[in-house]
Amino acid sequence: MQRRWVLKGLATAGMLTAATRVQADDLYGWGRLSEDWWAARHKAILDLVATKPDPEVILIGDSLTQNYEKAILPDENFQPTWQRFYGPRRALNLGYSGDTTSNVLWRIQNGEIEGLNPKVAILLVGTNDTDYAGRDAQQTVRGIDAVVAELERRLPQSHILLLGLLPSQVSETKTATDRAVNAHLASNYELNPRVTYLDIGSVFMRPDGSLNTAIFYDPRLKPPRRPLHPDTKGQGLMAQAIEPTLARLLGRAPVMPLEAMTQVNTALIPVPRLEIDSYDWYARHQAVKAAGRKMSPKVVMMGDSITHFWGGTPVAQRASGQEAWDSLFGQTSVLNLGFGWDRTQNVLWRLRQGEFDGLTPDWVVLNIGTNNLTGSANARASTPAEVAEGVGAIVADIRTRSPKTRIIVMGIFPRGFSADDSLRPLIRDSNRLIKARLNGLSHVTLLDIGGQYLHEDGQLRRDLMPDSVHPNNAGYEVWARALSGVLS
Repeated sequence: MQRRWVLKGLATAGMLTAATRVQADDLYGWGRLSEDWWAARHKAILDLVATKPDPEVILIGDSLTQNYEKAILPDENFQPTWQRFYGPRRALNLGYSGDTTSNVLWRIQNGEIEGLNPKVAILLVGTNDTDYAGRDAQQTVRGIDAVVAELERRLPQSHILLLGLLPSQVSETKTATDRAVNAHLASNYELNPRVTYLDIGSVFMRPDGSLNTAIFYDPRLKPPRRPLHPDTKGQGLMAQAIEPTLARLLGRAPVMPLEAMTQVNTALIPVPRLEIDSYDWYARHQAVKAAGRKMSPKVVMMGDSITHFWGGTPVAQRASGQEAWDSLFGQTSVLNLGFGWDRTQNVLWRLRQGEFDGLTPDWVVLNIGTNNLTGSANARASTPAEVAEGVGAIVADIRTRSPKTRIIVMGIFPRGFSADDSLRPLIRDSNRLIKARLNGLSHVTLLDIGGQYLHEDGQLRRDLMPDSVHPNNAGYEVWARALSGVLS
């Protein structure tokens, strides 16, 4: 304990050596007052805070946040994005280039948020910890945790929007460490009512999973550097990816309509429950994880309400096809990961929050995407191409977690009684693109049985889907027969 207080005193005085900082600065904040620009920025922030501004949002972090102050054409013109997304919210920029979690912690402890009461504090920090500071994932997470805890203490009325580390191409070691950090953060803040964790990394990736280096300005510097900082377009994508979640936390409409933010595929951004339904989404999430720890399922069913309402474990309030379920699975151990109203982005969140951890089933049956094709006040409708990307991302995630598991991807079921229902062409296009994306993968079986729910004239069979969306037991028997031919 005595050593810790000595280190804290040295850090405050700016006297820690580099070697000592590696051991101590993930636990205690330290300033960079020996750097003139940093000290001047800190003083300017303190002077501004003393005027008692009333920011609705504050953004805290490193150069990825400070960059919003730049207006350098063409690659670093970030002020238009700031003015569109954060200016209307009287936002305050507390980003400092080169800062680690320790520097941010010091600034928070030394007056930069004194007297502020924002509705939301956006925190993006840690990339310098895993880069030049040479910290591992555990040290970096401890540093982020310390910053979050300090924010919770000093901003008791504020919600914290914690962003995952952005992808980069600095080194393979950093990339692996950053992924580990994000996995820890997702787990650590799953149920914290004051903190929302959001991983927006997918907006910087190409469909093939590689980094889209074209939206980072570092390679165009002289001399060129490895991609780390989003350019003008990349920063705009980042703001768009954050906006739906930020607007919900603020309790206000987005500053840009959801349907207009089409440059970001929201089907790929993991988020928890989006829609209020007739059941407790979070309670089911916990029930699924608890059930998975107690059983070794041979089959995992995964999807939305169509899967949710079939039957099995955990038991749902509504089970429309229990007889069909029993006839197909009998005594086979099966776990039902269906959640009413889920979209691909919800399934991705649930996967990353542990619902599939430790499971190695022989089969996963995935039926997802129909809800993506409909919009609401909480999520815009996805295009068929976006749905296909979302399904592909889920398949890749499952494959990473359980390489020997075989995956059956169901075509999206038809919906709407009429053959000319507005969703029918979107469903057909989605299924076509899903097939094109996954066709030829040895571990994936594509199974499209939608035609079996239709009359010859294209009208939906009411005797199988009486509400035009969900099968009854007879409808589930159709699905059961199709699966029996693959699972046997």
